[in-house]
Amino acid sequence: MLMGNTVFYRDVKKNPNKITFKEIFSDCTKKHSRRDFDYQLSAGMDFNKASESDMLQKWQKPWLFYRLFIICAILTGIIVGFYRLMPKLLDGLDYGTAIMVMFVIPMFVPFIVAVFFWEMNIPRNIALYEVVLSIIVGGSISFFANMVINKFGSEKLHEAAYAGVYEEPAKLIAALIIIAVLLKGKKIYGLTGIVIGGAVGAGFSAFESISYVFSNLMSTGDLTGMAKFYFQSRFLGAFAGHLTRAAAITGAVTLHAEKNKITLSSFLNSDFIIMIVATITTHFINNSDDVHIALNLDTEMKYYIFKTGLDIVEWFVLLYILRKCLYQAVARGRYASGEGIGYTQAVGAIGGQMAANAQMAAAASVARITVMSVDGAIKGAVWQSNGGEVLTIGRDDGNIFKLPPNIGGISRKHCVIKNTSNGWVVVDLNSSYGTSVNQVKIPPNTEQPLKEGDVINLGGSGQAFKISYKS
Repeated sequence: MLMGNTVFYRDVKKNPNKITFKEIFSDCTKKHSRRDFDYQLSAGMDFNKASESDMLQKWQKPWLFYRLFIICAILTGIIVGFYRLMPKLLDGLDYGTAIMVMFVIPMFVPFIVAVFFWEMNIPRNIALYEVVLSIIVGGSISFFANMVINKFGSEKLHEAAYAGVYEEPAKLIAALIIIAVLLKGKKIYGLTGIVIGGAVGAGFSAFESISYVFSNLMSTGDLTGMAKFYFQSRFLGAFAGHLTRAAAITGAVTLHAEKNKITLSSFLNSDFIIMIVATITTHFINNSDDVHIALNLDTEMKYYIFKTGLDIVEWFVLLYILRKCLYQAVARGRYASGEGIGYTQAVGAIGGQMAANAQMAAAASVARITVMSVDGAIKGAVWQSNGGEVLTIGRDDGNIFKLPPNIGGISRKHCVIKNTSNGWVVVDLNSSYGTSVNQVKIPPNTEQPLKEGDVINLGGSGQAFKISYKS
């Protein structure tokens, strides 16, 4: 595999339950070039997407979030240092400056964790700007839904200890709305739910932090007390809490999507039940005064240890479902690229999803495609596959079928022919003059299935290629 993930994929395939955070974070401290930054930041955009047949080759282990974390840690150290050494500093600040100092860090941390979830998305079907939109829109929807449920719910639910009973479902509803709109007509994976759920959780956490700032300052005006509360609760809790809970629950739902749709069976399964019970329980432990009294959390240090320990527990709850989502993505990627994984294993990893397409691909993945240039500048050129390779066509030197630069109507990277879970397809790479199959122009960046005898034409340049199969 490219990107050096061969061992990681092998370990996931062999026993996903043994995957640890150490393996996931192994690339964090490695040196990365400017080109690596550009590649990682553009993941999920039209020019840097992946199909199931090549997503394992294109994915990088997460590392970008770590750079952001270092920046956040430095800023937090400066702020906490000022607070500890000069507690009177906050009293000298105007409200606007104090609010900015206090909630910018607790908002930055959720964004960093959301970036980590996005970097874990092997299918690369979500862009970073879509994560940002999910944070804003999903956070707003979930926060509003929470306010409505809280207003009309029973008095018992108004107690902070029981907030998880309505906050977790509110975040899940918002995440599923975002998924329905953002990924309409696209493939849904377990990792999809973790990315979008985490983004919604990040937005909810940020909006909740802002509401606490204003409500407390309006009632008390105590900037120093507000800062202490933030460093104790909002900053430490931002590393897990709303983010990991929403990611775990939503990931459990999308892991069991049927044919890319959320159905009743997406909720009536052991994974979702375990996640919803675990997250509501940790939410209760975090908020319950009775639990805090029982644990004798009467000093700041004891509270820091408690919050850190609870964060760790919530991350291991998330790891339970993350492992299954990784296995699903790796199994589907290996199957689509014809790398020796069987139909039964792939469908088992999918959890029943896309069974019909997998059956079609079972036969198509055995076939070897032959592409022959039947007209144009390289007439007579032949390419035969050995399995999951990709045939690239265009004017750039790196293309397998390289066309002369003086031919009009041909883009540098015009189109690709590749093997997917739906068999062999051609994809127009948003070329200037388009790609046609049997004289019918296909939409750009769309997988067009290829059958025996199909003829592909590039733009209006007279470059034609004929398809044939051999098992």
